[in-house]
Amino acid sequence: MPNSQTLYLGLDIGGTKSAAIIGTPEGQVLARREWPSGSSRGPEPMLADLIAAARELLREFPAKAAGVSIGGPLDAARGIVLSPPHLPGWDAFPLRERLEEALQLPVAVEHDAAACALAEAAWGTFAGTSRLIYLTCGTGFGAGILLDGKAYRGAGGHSVELGHGRFAEEGPELFGKRGSIEGYCAGAGIPLLAAAKYPQRWGAKPPTVAELAALARQGDTEAASILEWNARSVGQVAANLADLLFPEVILLGSMARHLGAGWVGTVRAKFLEEAHPHARNCKIEPASLGERLQDLSALVVALP
Repeated sequence: MPNSQTLYLGLDIGGTKSAAIIGTPEGQVLARREWPSGSSRGPEPMLADLIAAARELLREFPAKAAGVSIGGPLDAARGIVLSPPHLPGWDAFPLRERLEEALQLPVAVEHDAAACALAEAAWGTFAGTSRLIYLTCGTGFGAGILLDGKAYRGAGGHSVELGHGRFAEEGPELFGKRGSIEGYCAGAGIPLLAAAKYPQRWGAKPPTVAELAALARQGDTEAASILEWNARSVGQVAANLADLLFPEVILLGSMARHLGAGWVGTVRAKFLEEAHPHARNCKIEPASLGERLQDLSALVVALP
């Protein structure tokens, strides 16, 4: 077994599930624990679960440092969580300080989208890429931006909150804003798009993304049109990011894996339609680390 100088602890904190892993600088996971987050309980019970799982792993696998991947908003530089919508009660919560005190390890905290971008740049198909954007394309819609190989943070160490941006004057209300990017591009927005476009069919009970995908595979044109609307919205946002930052690659998260090549193709087509000609060299691809990405995103944050 590698010694403690080559082992790192990763903590992945989500609204639905959380996990603790022990891994190596090469991205090899040696041990893992996962449990339901129980986010409605607030930060203190969740923190107790994290510390208990971490201590259990550390007894067998002493680690050099710990990394945390968690949704924002947050001050990543200081490791302070700033009221994420999916983590009630985490209001200016000093996560890094509390974990360092409990685990007696140096702890780094990063926005989950930025952590995923770092993991893809470390161990994915595009390893070594220095200008890379990762779009979560999950229940929410966030962006992790790497510039010269480092995660971009705004003033005050703030994480990037792309989903809060304005996409249209009207539309689904997510992230506290009607017509936000998250409302059009996130998985949580897709049922709301369906209810808005076809109120007689889905207004009372919006379908899930999985239900829409199944209907689209069966040839349901209305279901297919909703998924296309979402994909084109993602492509338009990707084009705007490419025009602004000229990255080498933009990677697409969860929905690319679950909705498949057709959805990715629509994102890519809209991107090519919208992007500046010089930005079209940017590759639009699904994230390559698959089910391993969440674990590795926490692990990579711990690395020096």
